[in-house]
Amino acid sequence: MVPAGIRLAWLAGLALAVLAGGCAAPRLDDRPRTPGRQAEFHLPPEHMPPLGSCSIWYAELPAYVQPTPMTCARAHSLAARHGGRVVSAISRKSLQDGRALAIDYGPGNFTGVPPEMLPPPDYCRAWHDRVPDAKQPPAMPCAKAEQLVREHGGRLLYMPGPDLK
Repeated sequence: MVPAGIRLAWLAGLALAVLAGGCAAPRLDDRPRTPGRQAEFHLPPEHMPPLGSCSIWYAELPAYVQPTPMTCARAHSLAARHGGRVVSAISRKSLQDGRALAIDYGPGNFTGVPPEMLPPPDYCRAWHDRVPDAKQPPAMPCAKAEQLVREHGGRLLYMPGPDLK
């Protein structure tokens, strides 16, 4: 447990860094996320990943734009960095009833982003709140989008892509 005085000093320093450096200072949600406990989760059966694979499910996004299935190791690694709920089928019956096992890594970073503005799979987009959709930077390779966020602020949107053949 961190003493309250140290925590307060750290938060004050972070606030000063944000004010001095604009919004490009690292945010708390850029740190790896701690997974929650495994729990049952229901999703539309047509979005259930095949047995032996996983998907990341983002509560902020409609079903039709959710990422495609991937290996479970990749899903957990990406969710630890970008948030989301890693889901996997419990049994063959899951493919009909939508019952999945899930581990929640916290919310993604998609709140307020229209689905049509999401980057394509395995690409990123720098997103600036309070800027019209038409004036947002385009989707681009993640290294370039990360650099834009560092230099000009905003948040990084990443849409996972499949790694299964």
